[in-house]
Amino acid sequence: MPVAPFQLYVWPHHLLILSPAFASARHRHHAAQIAFGLHGPVVFESPQTGPHRADMLLIPPDTLHAHPAFGASAFLYLEPESIEWVHFSGRGEGGIVPLPFNQRLRSVARRAAARDAVAARSLVDGLIGKSPRRGAHDDAVVSHACTLIRGSLDGPVTLAAVAEAVHLSPSRLAHRFREATGVPMRRYVLWCRLRAAAEAAMRGSSLTEAAHLAGFADSAHLSRTFRAMFGVAPSLLFKRGQAGVTFCETAART
Repeated sequence: MPVAPFQLYVWPHHLLILSPAFASARHRHHAAQIAFGLHGPVVFESPQTGPHRADMLLIPPDTLHAHPAFGASAFLYLEPESIEWVHFSGRGEGGIVPLPFNQRLRSVARRAAARDAVAARSLVDGLIGKSPRRGAHDDAVVSHACTLIRGSLDGPVTLAAVAEAVHLSPSRLAHRFREATGVPMRRYVLWCRLRAAAEAAMRGSSLTEAAHLAGFADSAHLSRTFRAMFGVAPSLLFKRGQAGVTFCETAART
């Protein structure tokens, strides 16, 4: 089976994209981004600080930037409200910054680009550090809450309603949910919606159908949200044959 040009690995609150060369105009996105080239340095441009060229670069959340088509690349997007981003050692003081780079990651990334999920997991561990994994499954109540959320994405999902369903106060559920998953519940819901829309689109649904299935008002709402989060339009990734997507359910880090 031929490997699609883009390979996506989606976890509960981070996204890994292995991509061919493509350029982007100036944009910003809410997710933090770690980028490196599979065969050489990456180049990003900032209107504040000019061009940045390094083996690996960090683009913090909501940072205006652009990049030329510099070759096949790995992009890891981190939920900015996640515990893993809060504790990420390379955050710096803001703006695009180079990160220490282990050359071994290039060979791992090339395996991930060939649709190797084990290599993708190893790559993420190499980029943000491997820590003891706890997840929603370690807390039966939060696990139940996650199941309820994933089954309710075609409509509104509120903390109050989920808390009532699992017999906790909203404040107590909010605390336990972040402890177990690493993100606030509202951000978990957003990532679940984006995952559901991606999965539907990859099964052949139109963007409008995928948007409705995932609880977005329409395809424009889905596209705005996806672009705001990741800086690219979903149509770039979800054209038939354009991307392979692996949904990874490994427990979140805390």
